[in-house]
Amino acid sequence: MNYDDLLERTEAFFAVEVEEYFLLYGSSARAFIAGLAAFKIYRNTVGDSLWKSRGFERMKEFRLWADQGSSWNFEHKLHLMEAEHSYCCGNLDQAAESYKKAIISARAHKYINDEALACELAGKFYLDRGNISLSLEYLRLAHEKYSEWKADGKANQLFGFINSKFAHKVRARHLPQSLVELTKRMA
Repeated sequence: MNYDDLLERTEAFFAVEVEEYFLLYGSSARAFIAGLAAFKIYRNTVGDSLWKSRGFERMKEFRLWADQGSSWNFEHKLHLMEAEHSYCCGNLDQAAESYKKAIISARAHKYINDEALACELAGKFYLDRGNISLSLEYLRLAHEKYSEWKADGKANQLFGFINSKFAHKVRARHLPQSLVELTKRMA
């Protein structure tokens, strides 16, 4: 999805009024997606504080749910939102630590999909920071986790991203076997 589509869809997302009786899971999924999207838009709009505050408000909801509700269900998502928030604020060491915490927590609580997402966002964070080695490590792990989760379309999309960013820098021996096989099939 390109940036303009993300912006348009996220604006529409925030415009929806949600009734108080909306199920907690629906509310948490909505808050998670909206928070991550808001932080990404903030970084892409060079500091539009509306988006940062929207993301921060969603993160506060997750902090409450993790503290008073179920850390099993919300802890890893809170860490991922904290990582994105820290990234937006320029606290890069804290962002890196929060990405790690999100990955570890998602793995411990058996959320393969969220582990994959945390790895993908960590990989893109390190790519933006110019750390090619860590970026590739996290993106390869994200690809592996999306494949394990049977999200083949997402795994293929991520493979295309990896190939476009790293094909000139990486030989096949550095890729996990699943990526090597996919490369051969695409050739």
